[in-house]
Amino acid sequence: MTAFMLEIPEDVLAQARIDPADMEETLRRELAVQLYSRGLLPKVAARRLSGMDRVAFDDLLGKRRVPSELTEEDHESDLRDLAGWRSSAGG
Repeated sequence: MTAFMLEIPEDVLAQARIDPADMEETLRRELAVQLYSRGLLPKVAARRLSGMDRVAFDDLLGKRRVPSELTEEDHESDLRDLAGWRSSAGG
C-alpha cells in the first residue's frame, strides 16, 4: 500500500492551537470528516482515515452535524468486522 505524506509548515501547525500530543489524531479526524462531508471519500474509507470505529465516527459526524447514511459498503465492512470478532472470541 502506498502512503501519501503531507507536509504542513511548523508555523501553520503552531497557529492551529492543537496540543502537539494530539496533532496527528486530530488532523486525521478533521481530514476524514471534511472529505466525507464533501462526498470526496466514502464513509468506510473516511472512518479508516480517522482511526475510529464505526460508532465513534458516526458519533463524531453527528456532533459535526454531518449527515451519515449506512451504505452497502458500510454494511459489508460491519459484517467482516463481526466475523473477525466472532473468530477471535472463539465463537
